[in-house]
Amino acid sequence: MEQKTQLTPDEKLRAAYAHIINGIDQHHIAALFGVNSGRVSEACQAVRHACGYPSTKRTSPNPLGYPTVIVEDC
Repeated sequence: MEQKTQLTPDEKLRAAYAHIINGIDQHHIAALFGVNSGRVSEACQAVRHACGYPSTKRTSPNPLGYPTVIVEDC
């Protein structure tokens, strides 16, 4: 199957819903839609922004080796 380069607006909403509401991993959603997982991430960020959710930004790992998540306003 040839990979697509973009999600349609409807697919963006479906992908974001599947990840944000249902908790499905983004790489699984990307495989179902035939796109790069970055496209699903972009869709989730756009929907979070449109709904007024705070954005998340990952920084360097903390001393225990786990990523630190900083929550910022959009």
